Amino acid sequence: MSGTAQLPDGGIYIDDRDEASLVVSGRTGGWDIIHDKQTREWIRNGGTGPLSHDQADRLHARGLLTRSGATRGTSATVSLGDRILAPRHQMRRYPVLCVFHVHNWCNLSCTYCYTMADKVTRNRLGADLMIKAVDELVSGDLPTTCLEFHGGEPTMALHDIRRVVLHAEDVYRKAGKNVSFSIQTNGYRLSDECCSFLAEHDFSVRVSLDGDRATHNSARLNHAGRGSYDGVVAGITKLRSFGIVPHAVAVLHRANRDKITQMYDAMVDLGVASVRFLPVFKGGEMKDDSLWLNGREYFEAKWDLIEHILDRAARGLPTPILPNLVSGELGALTSFLRRYMCLRQPCGAGSNMVCIDDNGDLYPCEEMAGISEFRIGNLNHDTILDAFATPIVQHLRGRITAAIDGCRDCPWRQFCAGGCSHKSHTEFGDLRHGSEHCAYYQQIFRALLWLEHDRPGSWQVLGAQPGDLYASQEARQWH
Repeated sequence: MSGTAQLPDGGIYIDDRDEASLVVSGRTGGWDIIHDKQTREWIRNGGTGPLSHDQADRLHARGLLTRSGATRGTSATVSLGDRILAPRHQMRRYPVLCVFHVHNWCNLSCTYCYTMADKVTRNRLGADLMIKAVDELVSGDLPTTCLEFHGGEPTMALHDIRRVVLHAEDVYRKAGKNVSFSIQTNGYRLSDECCSFLAEHDFSVRVSLDGDRATHNSARLNHAGRGSYDGVVAGITKLRSFGIVPHAVAVLHRANRDKITQMYDAMVDLGVASVRFLPVFKGGEMKDDSLWLNGREYFEAKWDLIEHILDRAARGLPTPILPNLVSGELGALTSFLRRYMCLRQPCGAGSNMVCIDDNGDLYPCEEMAGISEFRIGNLNHDTILDAFATPIVQHLRGRITAAIDGCRDCPWRQFCAGGCSHKSHTEFGDLRHGSEHCAYYQQIFRALLWLEHDRPGSWQVLGAQPGDLYASQEARQWH
């Protein structure tokens, strides 16, 4: 087969291993691991020579072949003259997720907190202002909204949260729409009243917990300088007694990366639903970069954990998933449709989510709160819709890897989406710079692709959803 079939422009990455070749298109986000000798030679020769119809069909479905002027890819695939067959992107111009920073104080004093700072003025968002946001959100054209409560420690504002939740349930019910609730808490000494309320209103609860007692207590301290582990475990136990299975969120840094598997086991033993390992942020209470992991270090720690989880599964032990990274990364490998907003181009900041800080300031993303360059308004006198029309949001919506030096020629740019714009701004002073964790992304996607080839079923253990690049339910969504 020739003439109308060719490799898509924009660069093909080939990784040969024995009798197989991993082929990735940086332009489309397509990939395949190919064993057929004829197809491997066709690709190595730049898309010239004979190719069977069956192989052409497969490569086209995988985004590795342009046929009759059409190429499959993600919604961020840049056209170079051919027609892009991309799944309908879930890009929104109005948030499906609203994060409230209810106040800026806390009953703990963690050493690497990114929301707290010394000698700041105490601010409280208050129920009235949150209700104003709810009334605007329910009037939009979206059928569902998630309201998420952060702090400081949000459970210390339970009275305000209760008012907002009851109001939201009422107005969304009257509008014939759905609203859900989540909360990020340190879980420290939660009361029966709090746990009962969270259970009654079906909250998704994420608890900050750094593994076992020693690791957790090394950084998560109360205001007397003592470790908070026992109080957090008591909170998790109480949540479970009220029927809530919380999700654990751990901060990963240079001092605990060698303990990541022990941290995972300790959290799993507490019966959590999932475990998130987030790399420590630069900024906040961390005064230098001593704890920060570079991309290589972050990959090595995460890969140790992946191998550990697969070993646990082989031994019949529980293996709660890693719900953002790695399962979000697997979503980028198993579909052209980017469901995880942090790996979209553009990402969900200012499109799918909004954050309202403790003083009413509006930000495109929760991680951007408190950074003046990302402030897009204030809820006391602006609407969310007006804030979404500001230049910074338009700038964020234009952030795609095709416009980023160092990304546009990378074979993995359609998978990592250039990393987090907030972190690029923090590290390089430019939100349209590539990721500070490029080395991580360049290794993790390649490793995950070969992992499933070498050990089939691994992706399912790690939380991959059913389906693949050419699942019938996705094919119906192509433009």
